[in-house]
Amino acid sequence: MSPLDYPVSTIDAPLHVRGKFFCAGEEVTFLKMVTFGPFPAGAFPDEGICQLRAIRDDLGANAIRVYEIPTLLFMHECARYGLRVFITLPWSQHVDFTKETHVLAEADQLLLKTINRFRGHPALGGYFIANEIETTLVRWMGKRQVLEQLERLIDLGHANDPGALFAYANYPSTEYLLPRNQDFAAFNLYLEDRENLADYLGRLQNFSGDKPLLISEFGVDSGAHGEALQAEMLNWHVEEACRAGAAGTTVFAWSDLWQRGGQTIEDYSFGLVRRDHSAKPALEKLNAKWSPLRRGSDELPLETAPSMSVIVCTYQGSATLVECLDSLCNLEYPDLELLLVNDGSDKRVSELTASYEQIREIAIPHSGLSAARNIGAKAARGDVFVYTDDDCIVERDWLRWIAHQFAASESIGCAGGPNIPPPPKNSKSAVIAAAPGGPTHVLLTDSKAEHLPGCNLAVRREAFEKVGGFNPVFRTAGDDVDFCWRVMESGYDLAFHAAAFVWHHRRFTYRTYFRQQLGYGKAEAMLMPLHSDRFKGLGGAVWEGQVYTTRSPLGSFVYHGQYGYEPFQLIYPDGNLGMSEVCLHVIWWFIIVGLLIGAVFTPACLPVACLMTFGSVFVAWKRAWRVRIDAAFDYGRSRLKVAGLILLQGLLRSGSRVMLGWKDAKWSRGLEVVTTATWRKVASGWWKLGSEKAFWSENGVGRDELLAAIREDSPAAAVDESGKTDLILSRSFLWNLALISATEYHEDKRRLTRVRLLARPRAVFRISALMVAVLAPVLLILGFSLKTEAIILMVGVPLFISSWQWLLRSRLSSLNRAAKRIGLKPV
Repeated sequence: MSPLDYPVSTIDAPLHVRGKFFCAGEEVTFLKMVTFGPFPAGAFPDEGICQLRAIRDDLGANAIRVYEIPTLLFMHECARYGLRVFITLPWSQHVDFTKETHVLAEADQLLLKTINRFRGHPALGGYFIANEIETTLVRWMGKRQVLEQLERLIDLGHANDPGALFAYANYPSTEYLLPRNQDFAAFNLYLEDRENLADYLGRLQNFSGDKPLLISEFGVDSGAHGEALQAEMLNWHVEEACRAGAAGTTVFAWSDLWQRGGQTIEDYSFGLVRRDHSAKPALEKLNAKWSPLRRGSDELPLETAPSMSVIVCTYQGSATLVECLDSLCNLEYPDLELLLVNDGSDKRVSELTASYEQIREIAIPHSGLSAARNIGAKAARGDVFVYTDDDCIVERDWLRWIAHQFAASESIGCAGGPNIPPPPKNSKSAVIAAAPGGPTHVLLTDSKAEHLPGCNLAVRREAFEKVGGFNPVFRTAGDDVDFCWRVMESGYDLAFHAAAFVWHHRRFTYRTYFRQQLGYGKAEAMLMPLHSDRFKGLGGAVWEGQVYTTRSPLGSFVYHGQYGYEPFQLIYPDGNLGMSEVCLHVIWWFIIVGLLIGAVFTPACLPVACLMTFGSVFVAWKRAWRVRIDAAFDYGRSRLKVAGLILLQGLLRSGSRVMLGWKDAKWSRGLEVVTTATWRKVASGWWKLGSEKAFWSENGVGRDELLAAIREDSPAAAVDESGKTDLILSRSFLWNLALISATEYHEDKRRLTRVRLLARPRAVFRISALMVAVLAPVLLILGFSLKTEAIILMVGVPLFISSWQWLLRSRLSSLNRAAKRIGLKPV
């Protein structure tokens, strides 16, 4: 868009992301959005422009969401009324677009055309590159394949409009679809129970990571609940969204006038205004709630706010101290004091602190981090001690979110939130920020923690005094872990809130990063004798909760439910030590070195060492590929460096832990963990053979009817309780024969149902195949002649696969009878 075409606008600054919130300029902005359209033809001759003033004045909204590409005139009018527009890209996402590649090409062209039209427009809020891809279709195409295409579209958007915001409008049935490159997380929610909504928002906040969470749809049908209850439910949904720290919410919808797929919807009444444009009670109720609302923290009551003492402990940390102290002086809280403990009485730190009247300095001889924190607590006057580090930057509302947690229960001894690396200024900072090993929280539930890092840790005075403060034996690291465990053992809970975040600089050089990891390994060795039940062997601490990182949890899986219809298809993380952790451990590398030395005398050791080395490199690269790197520095070389840091971090941290903690390690428990991890990896699902067929219907017949017909024809078929497939058609000792299906919904009642038969090897077959694959090269190197066995394998394996493919095709043809009986036609 040419600057000459810019309209008159009352929007001061473009929207951008800062941590967990949206900002316009320097101010946090809570998005108060309403969906607008699509309307039946002729409902509004002027594209609905006549409704914009009412949306701003009568509703108090500051943004709208549209589902069709608007005109420039419409965008100009939105700018004039101060309404930001979030555009949902309308493309054919209801089909298997991994096969129908022309659909993706059309989506690309539509995205580029839309970006070129609105690039730089003041009313542009952002883009939703897709909306609620149907759950069974996602399962059919595969989570990874769908994510790749969503991320590709977002990359395309960023490349052509770097200043715009892009996201995927998700929903609970596919909560696992979280593009790593989206600018914010968005979810369409229709939860009609207040407590359930509050709980689920906490879950979504944690899945959103360090990005804002936006409710992209929330609606209440006044036809089903009545207009008065609709108003009440929409009102408390805003309160819960704010208290959960969401960056905004979207009410569905502005009007009861609504169409979908070209058909006018008459059965639902989600609008704030009726079909005759008269207002419902919800409009006035929302206006009263939204008009004074600027930030989500405005909804946090502070009538019983405890007095707080913010304590910063620094040891020669003048390089980052100014940013930290500036942010502390900008805190908005009614009762606080600011303390700085100058560990080592550094002269430069004293000079900097002296320029801040609000901050009281306590200079001490160099005593270590734990001792400095204890001295700060002894000098503090507040009811709550709030710790952060000298390389942290806090947000203005930070203490309000901390107080909000303590107000929930007297049983809460500690509270905190995430620590997020600030935007990197160079590629080195971006790589280190993406590398593992940084301080992170561990959660037992979405609001209850098992560990809170010391850079963002608040503790009640009585809890602090009950456990005796921090253990001074920990001088640089490990003190917060030991402290949190002792607080929990004393009967207190640890609370967590995603909005109570701080910005925390990661290390600035590779050398200091490696030194940090060595220090963490040393701290873990020191923790072993104090908390022996928390460790297994020479691995890291074993947590009851989930460690949150910038990548997907190890071993996580999704329960899809029967036929893939589970409404909330939750991600279930596996907290056990994964095989990938074993491959990065220093003992793994000792074994590799030993095998390489042994290969001088026994050549059979060489392929095993090479295989183990490849496994470590593969794990590192796989992790590096999935981490989030700042878009400005996200290129292949950066990910290669992250992979290198992953390898070295695992080696250094575990090496330091082994060197200092081998005497206190429980080796038998460590062997048990490694054995379990190896077995789980070997027994997990591998490759599978498959064959597909498609059926067409003009009368609305889809997969439900087809699956029922197949079960009638095959009494032995059983529902797959895992939800990975629809039916298990037959079971054998070595293989299972399963069926998965999906239906594409086209205009009117036309349906295309796709069916895939899968031959899945069972654990016995997989283990046998793995043993053959590992032993065969070893036996060859040792001089055994395997010519006969090789011929058998060369002939037998293709014959085996061909016979299974023939069986699959024959079973597919038998599906024609069931399909024909219910009126489906083969495609």
